[in-house]
Amino acid sequence: MKSVRLSSCVCASLFALLLGALGASCSSTPDTAEVIPPLGGAVQPDGGGKLVDEDTACAALVKAETDARTKLRCDSVTHSCPSFIRPAGGEGCFVYDQTSIDACSTLYAGFSSCDQFDQSPCLLTAESKCDEPSGTGGAGGESGASEGGAAGAALGGAGGMSGATDGGSSN
Repeated sequence: MKSVRLSSCVCASLFALLLGALGASCSSTPDTAEVIPPLGGAVQPDGGGKLVDEDTACAALVKAETDARTKLRCDSVTHSCPSFIRPAGGEGCFVYDQTSIDACSTLYAGFSSCDQFDQSPCLLTAESKCDEPSGTGGAGGESGASEGGAAGAALGGAGGMSGATDGGSSN
């Protein structure tokens, strides 16, 4: 009989302990921890407008950012055109969409803190006007991409294949 009482007592104690632990974990105190929103990342607005030359596009974006930084009393920055807007690895044969320039200008004008320039840079929508012949894949060890895209993608070939001359395949 003693073992039955001891067993019942242990079970009752464990149940009480479990109930107490569950009750203690619930709280009516509101969470006071500060909520930190995730960073937005780079923005690239859709195009659809008229195409403008590189100098015009770069000057417009630099002016929009400078005006927004001045309004917020941020540190000034110096951008060198056209590399500031040109796609990575790109040549000087791009045109830029006016709608994306306007959207980036609006984005910058809507910033409320200087950190947003680094957190959400705006990338213009560009269109290549390079006169590169289509289908010239990369030579041995070269990527074949001259516009910052995937290797050979803009040129119709898969880059890096030695001796590829027919659009990137070695057949």
